[in-house]
Amino acid sequence: MRLNRLLPGLSLMGALMITLPSEAARLQSWQFSPQENQLTFTTDDSVQPTAQLLSNPTRLVIDMPGTTLEEAQNQVIAGSAIKEVRAIRLDNETARLVVEYEPGYTVNPSQVQVRGESSRQWIVRLPEATRLASTGDVDKAASESTELASNTVRNRPVQGARTRIQGIVATVDGFFIRTAGESAQLEVDRFSENGQNYITLEIDQAAISLGLTAARLPVERYSIDSWQVEQTSTQPARARITLVLGEGSPDWNVTANEGGIAILPKDVAISSIPDTGNPAGTTEAYASSLATANRQAEPADPNALPAVPNGRFTVVLDPGHGGRDPGAVGIGGLQEKQVVNDVTPQVAAILRSQGVNVVLTRDSDYELDLAPRVQIAERANATIFVSIHANAISMSRPDVNGLETFYASAAGQRLANTVHASVLAEMGMRDRRVRSARFYVIRNTSMPAILVETGFVTGAEDAPNLADPVWRERISVAIARGILLHLQQL
Repeated sequence: MRLNRLLPGLSLMGALMITLPSEAARLQSWQFSPQENQLTFTTDDSVQPTAQLLSNPTRLVIDMPGTTLEEAQNQVIAGSAIKEVRAIRLDNETARLVVEYEPGYTVNPSQVQVRGESSRQWIVRLPEATRLASTGDVDKAASESTELASNTVRNRPVQGARTRIQGIVATVDGFFIRTAGESAQLEVDRFSENGQNYITLEIDQAAISLGLTAARLPVERYSIDSWQVEQTSTQPARARITLVLGEGSPDWNVTANEGGIAILPKDVAISSIPDTGNPAGTTEAYASSLATANRQAEPADPNALPAVPNGRFTVVLDPGHGGRDPGAVGIGGLQEKQVVNDVTPQVAAILRSQGVNVVLTRDSDYELDLAPRVQIAERANATIFVSIHANAISMSRPDVNGLETFYASAAGQRLANTVHASVLAEMGMRDRRVRSARFYVIRNTSMPAILVETGFVTGAEDAPNLADPVWRERISVAIARGILLHLQQL
């Protein structure tokens, strides 16, 4: 009998994934028992389910990749903290079971048990739900739910795209969509539906960066209610960006140029742009100037990555520090946790897109001791463990810059050498070498483990890079590539 638990560390901002070994199948039957507070399901062949705990509202989601479902079904649970249980077809190759709780209820993820009676029969045992402490907490949860739902990003691996959408930033006057590669080929449409106004940007030969997440999109600025970013096609590559306009939103002008797409009110008086002066009062000049100001070297294509067997490996990624512990603090108040909270989820997204099972020791900004980080890796039976940090030294030594990677075992040294070389090749950083160390998280994990110091927040060269979202995306791709290269050799 095999027992797997959802690990602690789930939060309102995401979910921790546990992948359970098996094959593809067809979902034959499922049943939820309110008396036993458990869900059972059966398939006609081996399956590989994944369990997620999502929030706002609280939902336990069981996905079965490669599994078909003939007909969607739902079971309403009366007089319970659980609203309903439903089976849906997520896509043509994935069946999903969802246990949805009533608003204001939550569960302790560490007490959720997913047990495989066999590779074809599974039991999900749920703990008692708890109600949020106060009406204010419920209102807060509802507010966070609205915020999370307001922006969406649906990105998929794409090959051969001429334009890569890297990010969307709010500027002094409007918005700038940062791109790499060729200038975006745009079709802009303005329309109204059910009293709501929209602008859509259809972009040909475009791929959305795997590192772009909804959390990185601007919200509640210039009367834009929300953004939806979607990879609508992969062959040929095509992306759509939708602006949901709020009341009083201005008449927007959209122009593509090398390096990005400028979205500005038609009557805007263009303000000066740091480090680039005050360009001529045209949208084209504004876009060109912003592209120069924002663009670093073009990021490596995250789709041109080493291939590994789908579902074979589990990687635990450990973003250092968090919550009340900001880690190192450097130039301009840059905090280490700000860097790793951005880089680590991007590395996770890229690895998952390549078929790697990824577990995060924490998936949002909260404090976590060292021992639980190790325990999470051990419980996940991880293939490798990668802890991501940013370095620091005295503020009087801005001359100290560069990449350091640490290991505590021979197996860890091989992993460190590969990841370190990948980052150096992509980023062109100063090389402070691969080193042996006795950090707790790499010394007490049984699998190959490394700790990557992505640069110095106190360094005159490193700090501006670590603060730049484009640079962080590039190093995320470089770290992921190094991990995949190592996994290829196993």
